Amino acid sequence: MENFTIKEQIGKGAQATVYLVERQQDKQKFVLKKVECFDESEANKAFKEASVLRDLQHVYVSGYKEFFVLWEKQDSSVYICILMDYFPKGTLLTVLSKYREKKEVIDEEQIKQWLGQVLEALMYAHKKKILHRDIRPSNIYVQADDTLALGDFGVDTIMGDAITCTRANAGKKPFGATGYKDRFKSSMNYMAPECVSHGYSETCDIWSLGCVLFELVTAWLYNSDEAIAKLQQVRNDPGVLDEVFEDISKHYSDALISLLACMLKVNHTQRSTLGSLLNMPYVRKCLEMSDSSQLEKRKRLKSASTAKSEITVKEEVSRWPVPKGQGVLKVLEYLANMVDYDECVKEALEYLLELSKSEGGLNLDPRGKKLVAMAMKNNMTDAEIQISGCNVLNSLVMCAEVNDVLFTPEVIAVLPLSMENHKDNLDVQYAASSLLMALAANTLAGEVIGHLGGVQDILVALRTHPNNAKLCSTCLSALWGLTVHGNNVKIATEEKGVKEVCNVLKIHMNSSEVAEAASASILALSLDEENLEIICDLDGVGLLIETIKTHGKNSKVVKNACLALASLVEIDEESAYRVLTNEGPGNTHIAGIPIIMKTYELHKDNAEVVESVVTLLMELAEYVDICTDLKSYNVFEQIKEVTKKFRLNKDIMGPCEKALERLQDVKQIPVPKTPSPEPVLQEVAGQA
Repeated sequence: MENFTIKEQIGKGAQATVYLVERQQDKQKFVLKKVECFDESEANKAFKEASVLRDLQHVYVSGYKEFFVLWEKQDSSVYICILMDYFPKGTLLTVLSKYREKKEVIDEEQIKQWLGQVLEALMYAHKKKILHRDIRPSNIYVQADDTLALGDFGVDTIMGDAITCTRANAGKKPFGATGYKDRFKSSMNYMAPECVSHGYSETCDIWSLGCVLFELVTAWLYNSDEAIAKLQQVRNDPGVLDEVFEDISKHYSDALISLLACMLKVNHTQRSTLGSLLNMPYVRKCLEMSDSSQLEKRKRLKSASTAKSEITVKEEVSRWPVPKGQGVLKVLEYLANMVDYDECVKEALEYLLELSKSEGGLNLDPRGKKLVAMAMKNNMTDAEIQISGCNVLNSLVMCAEVNDVLFTPEVIAVLPLSMENHKDNLDVQYAASSLLMALAANTLAGEVIGHLGGVQDILVALRTHPNNAKLCSTCLSALWGLTVHGNNVKIATEEKGVKEVCNVLKIHMNSSEVAEAASASILALSLDEENLEIICDLDGVGLLIETIKTHGKNSKVVKNACLALASLVEIDEESAYRVLTNEGPGNTHIAGIPIIMKTYELHKDNAEVVESVVTLLMELAEYVDICTDLKSYNVFEQIKEVTKKFRLNKDIMGPCEKALERLQDVKQIPVPKTPSPEPVLQEVAGQA
């Protein structure tokens, strides 16, 4: 507090006392929330929760600047203090009030801009696994350039009444004229109906934002109290919305009304998720209007066109072609100077890509690589620029040092943005996922990609384009590389990514590239036991057996599939029995061991394949009942044969010895007669 001067108290509510403060160093104004806590341990707990929110850095987000715990002798009390941006223009509630006073209709184009800005902020927060919990007009701030910033993230969690004993009067009349006056008005009015019974989820934030949208489109029709009362009626009788929609249809499009209906579904299972909203053309248009990556570009272009006519600017640009044949440095200078003009950027990147394919190749210094990424971000809506940029960066990965700038957030951050902005463009998805696949081999880059949401974007690509084998194999290879890192496995598990992997494997069973990467991805994801139920439900074992049967000649596919099976068998007895016999089409049964052992015969000189097969047999042999079946297929004798051939290979001998020991224990158990495996063996042999 010694670095700030308190200018005035601008609010006091049920949770906190709010001050306008001035930083002594530069006289910049901030808002300080000060909350009294029962004791220091509770304050420290709240401090830890709040620290997570400090990482929120986005043009449409009002984040928290500082947190600190304060002890005041005069009160003998502990306080948690939160420093936030100060917005002299107030909040969306300030704007709403002006329209309501005049009973004026808010233009739909203005609403689309605002909605796009708040949705972009919400997308950013949800991607970081942060729920807002308290979206309402008084928590949406008006910035200096009249764009909006979503603020007060998680404030209910951080400063819940259970841990505070604020010296405040909850019933005191709101105060102030800067938009903070209604800050402490109960947020219950905007809380989703299911929050009390089911807790908070992403769709709770969608309901709250729907309430805000409702207030915007009815500003000319209802005052604040009437709007809240109407929303309360909707909770009890959703049909009330139809009456409102009839009134507002005079001023707003069917698309906007349809969107509002999706957001205000009382049954949370029927309510649109953020992901489903993003698939709506109307919402995509809102996001295009608000695209944060284009803000600075729009300002620069506006400045240029103010000095000269737009036609004159375009004519000047056309007179400046890419300086070909003058060296890479000249091209980079051109790219930096013309970065706001998409046609120029496109030509420059295409020329750099040409150079990368020439005999001498392309060599860029760190600044050049960051410039390519910056040009992509600055022209995010242009798909061709995204494709060329990704390909240029991809051409540089192979020769990059371990600590190259390519593997840092400065470059990588543009890739998730590119995939998110061009979900339906196959070429962009392929170029970006190919680059992610190349980058994933670097440990630092793998962690950065996961942190920036790259894993989720790869899974979205698999969901959106499951029928494109080329893209699916690339995405699966990227996922395979990324799941080497434990945190990325956790992310993929939370997103139920194994479901997409199994689905794509089933669709593209005949593609060896998909089969290899999918088997490896299942192996990586099986290390998290939370994925086991989904794998079993989707018959992952059957898919892997079918993969081995279909690609018996492909050593890489066989190795990955056997290791994935071994991982599943190790943790799940049911999976072990499914390897022995599994349901096939037409009430048939498929015996997996004959398929595996015949495939082993095709690769018995390949140490890697042999190791994966004996590892699977070792895991199967851990189950006593299964040992008997293994012996019926002469597995004991074949493993002994392996030990003779690879007696010096410790990686193979270890599993062999364990399997032989287990099989030896049941040697005296009578071997039951089993159906002859000949038909299956012959089918696999036919592939050879």
